[in-house]
Amino acid sequence: MLVVCVLSLKGGVGKTSVVLGLAGAALKKGLSTVVIDLDPQGNATSVLRSRRIRGTATTVLAHPTEESVGEALTRSDWKGDTGDIRLIASDPNLVRFDAWSGTRAFRPKLARAVKHLDVDLVLIDCPPSLGALTREALAAADLAVVVTTPSYFGAQGAERAIAEIREIRDSVNPRLEFGGIVVNRMREKTEEHRYRKRELVQIHGAQALLKPSIPERVAVQQAESAGQPLYAVKSEGAREVVKAFDKMLNRLLKLGKERETAN
Repeated sequence: MLVVCVLSLKGGVGKTSVVLGLAGAALKKGLSTVVIDLDPQGNATSVLRSRRIRGTATTVLAHPTEESVGEALTRSDWKGDTGDIRLIASDPNLVRFDAWSGTRAFRPKLARAVKHLDVDLVLIDCPPSLGALTREALAAADLAVVVTTPSYFGAQGAERAIAEIREIRDSVNPRLEFGGIVVNRMREKTEEHRYRKRELVQIHGAQALLKPSIPERVAVQQAESAGQPLYAVKSEGAREVVKAFDKMLNRLLKLGKERETAN
């Protein structure tokens, strides 16, 4: 089982879109996947359109037991030929878990909860901040992926997020590895976007960027508003983005296998 958390420092970069794109790629690939929505806004929960929800991420964090996890797991309406997606849904009460101030010892709960899962892939959608919920995700993850856009603030935000990943790895979760930076909503024909992408390479190195970048296409919004995986949208733009997420997922799975071999 590979646990990947997807984080960003600010809203509006398409973090949840990346989680959903990877989930769709995993479904198409035939993988069993669980999406854990730790973002109190609950956008991933809305798009995945789960059936009746009994428990949520809040109850799992409060009681990280096998019973609590099993009760919170609910099947998504997204259907694949062989793969499946289940969800641990967000709810507004998650905000109270993000009040951790560092005045007491950090005792990860999500890391205990994910041990009760038996799937191929776990994707954790973090809130757009580096608060307690993101720390919970990092403490539970094998790989951490940072989402940014090719903008002035993108490089700065990615740098701070990577620093947080290193801190959690050194203090709480020694198995955590940096999975890479996703440059989202990329317009290759725009000079400003190309410049900002080069800036990220200069700061973090070419190997730090997950390839390919995710192109900005209206198909992403169309799929999300319809509550469908991207591959269900029949357009050239959708096919382009689907191809990018397929390659990105394969890269992350390869990193996961390399990590297992090394350990």
